[in-house]
Amino acid sequence: MSRVITSPVKRWPGTVTLADPLTFPQYIAWMDAVEAAQGDKETLTVSDAAFLPRVTAAILPGICACIEAHDLKGLPPILVVETFPATPRIASGRLIAWLIGEINLLMQEAEDLPNE
Repeated sequence: MSRVITSPVKRWPGTVTLADPLTFPQYIAWMDAVEAAQGDKETLTVSDAAFLPRVTAAILPGICACIEAHDLKGLPPILVVETFPATPRIASGRLIAWLIGEINLLMQEAEDLPNE
């Protein structure tokens, strides 16, 4: 069963459908992307102009792997790293932060044991 979430980003209103539960390839893609983003944080300094875009680009494969479909106005029909918007920077950052938060919630819920 998939999870449909509604975008809070005014620039790109609409919905995103996340896989729920995640498949092994999706889970691995997410974990690999998180690890790659953390690795970039360690090699770049915050003062480095390339810091944020590179860390963001590292997490995008994991985000895209978890998206089954979307209906975000103004974006290409299929979101992959090559088509994901980098600008405008504030709206893009909000979109990415929101998706990271939603995927993290999905991951956390998957780890919770049901009450017996």
